[in-house]
Amino acid sequence: MPVLHGPNPYRRMLVPDALAEVDFTRPLGAGDWPTHRSLAAHRLLGTFYEAETVLLPEQGLTGLRGDFDAFYGEELRRLREGTLSDLERFAFGCLSDEVDVSGTCTTDVLEAYFQHVTTESEQGESPALNAIAAARRPEVAADTYLVQLALDGLTEASAMSRNLAGAYGPEQSALFKIFIDEFGYGVYETKHTTIFAKMLRSRAMATHVHAYWNFYLSGPLATNNYYYYLSRDHAKFFRYAGAVTYAEAVFAPAFVKMIKTYREIFGDDVDLHYCDEHAHIDEHHGRITRDQVLLALAERHGPGVVPELMRGIAEARLIGGWFEEDTAAQIRWADDIPHHRELGAAAEHAGEPQYVVRTAESPFGTRSHDREAVLVLERGEADLVTSATGEPERLVRGDAVLIPAGRVYGVSAVSPECRYLLHDTARP
Repeated sequence: MPVLHGPNPYRRMLVPDALAEVDFTRPLGAGDWPTHRSLAAHRLLGTFYEAETVLLPEQGLTGLRGDFDAFYGEELRRLREGTLSDLERFAFGCLSDEVDVSGTCTTDVLEAYFQHVTTESEQGESPALNAIAAARRPEVAADTYLVQLALDGLTEASAMSRNLAGAYGPEQSALFKIFIDEFGYGVYETKHTTIFAKMLRSRAMATHVHAYWNFYLSGPLATNNYYYYLSRDHAKFFRYAGAVTYAEAVFAPAFVKMIKTYREIFGDDVDLHYCDEHAHIDEHHGRITRDQVLLALAERHGPGVVPELMRGIAEARLIGGWFEEDTAAQIRWADDIPHHRELGAAAEHAGEPQYVVRTAESPFGTRSHDREAVLVLERGEADLVTSATGEPERLVRGDAVLIPAGRVYGVSAVSPECRYLLHDTARP
């Protein structure tokens, strides 16, 4: 059973059984971010947002016209329009509890805060890159990081495009400068998505949009969704301006660190043109957004908008940290399944288990759990899949694996049928 999605951007595996478990009446709190509730919500939210962009498969629509019509059709459009705002509140309402902007807010305060958080980021380390460097299988770990970047890398600047219409002065033109850079000044070969695909091909990875849908984590999904969330509602424009300024400022040093890590692992066998480009161009973009967008908006529109600009910076910093920590945790877990087999075998169970049956014909999908769980294979043989490019872990009858909360995995039947149990652990 293939674990990657085919070149069809209109169908995404949402794992209906696992989706049905989610209580959408209780919004996510900050502590709920690394949970299945979060993963399920952000999968839905990302699909809704992308239905407002143009997605056409490279091979053409032959054989996919029905899916195209359904994806962009009236029935699903009405469903999106009726649920999108509620889903956004479910997924992002916790940001107001996590970020507090109070006290005197002036342009000078804004500038000082921005300088502080960007310096902190530049001088700090990347948890995800550290996890890659420490992995037993660094090549697989490095691919896992590329998978998370592919979520945005193959549709880059799509959220930004929603903020380019209207009339808001020189700041609009400054933002447009960045947008046209992302799109290679109209030359497809230099478009950032094109050179990102080159990096994937150098690792023998798929390049069609959402080939790795099953392996996106909740943190990266939420990070990508966050910019759509701000861009969909122009009342949040100043938050967007703060967030995009922070992102552009921290991208350049982040890609410098990534280049170093990937060269140590792969040498010259990986195409890092995309990283080189961002390490260079994002220094320029950082200056543009800081001087010609962030500070310019504060000066033009006064202290009343400064709290929103600062909130955008703080939220982008918070959610970017979640991207890093979530990716690092997945890398560490997937790289150490033998140890988690031992933990699973020794774990004490609590409550009644959930029974799951898979056949060789069952479609492959991935999920996570809100709490720590133990998977025990009761019948048949199966593969536990925890990464897009690594070898799966073969499970036979009686094998157990501890699955920490928030870790994404899939089970593929090797025998005609397999059955496994999911136990809660006795640990709180």
